[in-house]
Amino acid sequence: MAISWDAVRDEVTGHLQQLIRFNTVNPPGNEIQAAEYLLKVVQAEGIDGKILESAPGRANFVARIPGSGQGRPLMLMAHSDVVSVEPDKWTHDPFGGEIVDGKVWGRGAVDTKDLVACELMVMLMIKRASLTLDRDLILTTFADEEAGGHYGAEWMWENHRELIDAEVAINEGGGSAVDIEGKRFYVCQTGEKGGARIRLYARASPGHASMPLSDTAMRRAGRAVARLTDHTFPTIMTATVERMLTAIGQTLGGSTQSQVQRILANPTWEALSELPLSDMELRSLYATTRNTAVPTIIHGGHRINVIPSEVTVDVDGRVLPGQDPAAFAAQVRELVGDEVDVEFNEARSSEGIEADPQSDLFETISSTMAELDNGATVVPFLVAGGTDAASLPGIKVYGFMPSRDNPEEMNLAHSHDERIAISNLEFGTRALYEIVTRYCHAQGN
Repeated sequence: MAISWDAVRDEVTGHLQQLIRFNTVNPPGNEIQAAEYLLKVVQAEGIDGKILESAPGRANFVARIPGSGQGRPLMLMAHSDVVSVEPDKWTHDPFGGEIVDGKVWGRGAVDTKDLVACELMVMLMIKRASLTLDRDLILTTFADEEAGGHYGAEWMWENHRELIDAEVAINEGGGSAVDIEGKRFYVCQTGEKGGARIRLYARASPGHASMPLSDTAMRRAGRAVARLTDHTFPTIMTATVERMLTAIGQTLGGSTQSQVQRILANPTWEALSELPLSDMELRSLYATTRNTAVPTIIHGGHRINVIPSEVTVDVDGRVLPGQDPAAFAAQVRELVGDEVDVEFNEARSSEGIEADPQSDLFETISSTMAELDNGATVVPFLVAGGTDAASLPGIKVYGFMPSRDNPEEMNLAHSHDERIAISNLEFGTRALYEIVTRYCHAQGN
């Protein structure tokens, strides 16, 4: 039966609009709203679904289409919580799901309610076509990803592993198109950095603000922040980045391939920064070739006329796969000096992960994208942030939400005016449908 992609486009767009209209800002999350919507949709199509709450309102959703059992399951995963918004800085209602200029606007449009909508649509299409798969297909939306996954993927893995246990999974984190020297590439996330949560404490004598002091907690905190922001951590090459650069070099050939070979022999940021990449791509490459420590929140003071005795600075540390978060925290401690105390939150920190791209699923992704987009090349990718993949150690997780148009959209995650082109929703659904049905060797009845 021929697929009406116009109808698919309209339906997946409608699902995304509805999902955006559920305010699932974390905290408090309230992911139950999205889960109940998804359950209603899949049950109407005869697909089994379940809602599992790790705490009141903190809902995870799982649906499954049974296969023949010849292979272990494939899981389509995403998260339904979103980060907070500053509504006055948005052009359109962040929870309106409005369509403006061919784009769906709202918090979660690219992180990751778009992926939820596309993966849901793939499930519905497979069920409606009565396709037989050689393995179970699981759809999962997790709660709490934006706050570490403790109520979501981590809780599900520890308490309901049998519902989500799979051989491989498709997640967020990759799928964007990148054009380099006239060649089209798609990045597929096969690795991600880990986290090192750090807090700095600056302490000194308080006093009346009308009588300045030469040594204050604020000044100590400021010097520590300056040291962090002015410092460049060493360049470190991971297996994922090496594979990505090698694949790009082999595809482009010529001087670029020679350039990549020189970089891999002696990796420095000076050499990496000369690659023929856009500013956005170089920013990503910089973040994924070193550990980073970025001050993000400052607490201090309680009255305008009081010099505070303590100022704290929260630092978002990110570590590459193979790097020890505790050892990195020790490096930060040495860097900021003795003026501040450094607290490393081991419980909220994690190591980076990498998945081997050598698999049938990666090969299916590669061959499918080459066919859908004029011979495009899929390359492994290390994401600078973290995803739920870190909570699922028994599953090989690839990040791939196919996106062909408006590459700047991916930079709108966590930003004002988050939005996604409807053309990307259609293309993403089409690509995921082809990848899933080919990988699962779908057969019509």
